[in-house]
Amino acid sequence: MSDVQTETEIYDNTAAEKKKSNPFTLLRSWDFSALFLGGFINNVGSYFTSVAIIFLGLAFTSGLTENEATRAIALMTTFTLAPMLILGPIAGVLVDKFDRKKVMIIADFLGAVAAFGLILATQMWHLYLFALFNSSVRQFFYPAKTASIPRLVKQDQLLSANGFIQTTSQLSRLIGPLTAGFLVAAFGFDIAFIIDGSSYIVSAIFLITIRRNLKPEKTDEKITIRSVGVGLKDGFKLAFTDKIITFVIILFSFTILMIGMIDPLIVPYMNFEFGVGEQEFGMMMSFAAISGLILAIVLSVKGQLKRKLTFMSATILVASVCLAFLALAPFLPGGVVWIWIGMILVGCINVGFNLPFSTLIQRIVPNKDLGKISGVVDTVITAASVTASGIAAGLAGVVSTSWIFIIITICIAVAGIVGLVVIKYMNLEKIAQLREEKMMAIAQQKEKEKLELEEIADFDDKAQLTFEEILGEEGTPSPKPSLD
Repeated sequence: MSDVQTETEIYDNTAAEKKKSNPFTLLRSWDFSALFLGGFINNVGSYFTSVAIIFLGLAFTSGLTENEATRAIALMTTFTLAPMLILGPIAGVLVDKFDRKKVMIIADFLGAVAAFGLILATQMWHLYLFALFNSSVRQFFYPAKTASIPRLVKQDQLLSANGFIQTTSQLSRLIGPLTAGFLVAAFGFDIAFIIDGSSYIVSAIFLITIRRNLKPEKTDEKITIRSVGVGLKDGFKLAFTDKIITFVIILFSFTILMIGMIDPLIVPYMNFEFGVGEQEFGMMMSFAAISGLILAIVLSVKGQLKRKLTFMSATILVASVCLAFLALAPFLPGGVVWIWIGMILVGCINVGFNLPFSTLIQRIVPNKDLGKISGVVDTVITAASVTASGIAAGLAGVVSTSWIFIIITICIAVAGIVGLVVIKYMNLEKIAQLREEKMMAIAQQKEKEKLELEEIADFDDKAQLTFEEILGEEGTPSPKPSLD
């Protein structure tokens, strides 16, 4: 009987969640707006470097053959991913022990140093060093940001909050590469690195203005190698004993293993196969953001997404369609047109998986464990990415890039179908929804208790003031006359 009552209470307590609320009320909170705006500016700057560094790498390798240049660019991707694999879980544990606001600010300032340092780059290994350092720093920023969002908004606003952040990500992807392509072509590579470094500083300034306490719930534990090791063990245990998180990790890591082979090959592929340069590539990346921007806005305004796991699996199927356009472009009339169509749809893949995934994790994992879980998830997925970039570098020149894309397309389509079947067979969607509702009820209960304590404290303060006023009126002794 008690179990039934508890279940009923959960649904009663979460009834408000089902009511549509205006997502733009989130922007009334300066703390969330600071995170939102700082992230937008920083993302725009980062896309400047993303465009410039690839073509700078192609300039450094201009004396090499097509296959050698492709391998050199693919190796830069490996240097970017390696810190994610090594530092990811450690950073996640440390983020759960330090003030997350300070972690993000320090990471932004170090990112600025790395971006400005690219101005001095004259050889390919300089780009590898930047990729290694900047990626290492960002491993601390992202888990800290993920764990901070639930402290800045209410539980029932998480989808809208993540939707806003994904909207800025896609909007910056629309603005950044397009602007970067033209500026780099007109003024050279250095302008991109100056803008990126400045964007990190602006982001840090916004973060400094956040007033909300972003420290973890427990900060009294002494940080030692042993405690970090225990945190790592706990993080992996929490992730892989959780049916929902395990499913997402397996599905997403396999998808990343496939898509990750495309990332280091796509620019050389478009450059050598279709003659795509900085400006056109920047325009393609910007157009890729359009579909993602639309999807992010729709989900933000909607505010709720019940079948998150199904949505993610369906997104993987959409990814296979996008990749089919890229893979078959050389065999179709007007090949570059199909590249454009595929790139336009790419944006919705990122949003369609990351937005519901981030929201789901934030709503089923206690805040004190979010850093650890995020670190583990990122590490496993990164391991797939590192493996993928290595495979891509090995296959480059051995197998036609378009045929590699065709094989990847088929594998991703199969992954999406298998994901949908597993969700239905194991009833994962229902399990996830019940856990979300339970966490919502707990959060609402804590909020209620907090308000009650504040009311009691306020009543005590008023009672104390009234008591002092009474004493002042009735029992205050008259002042003694002066001897003068």
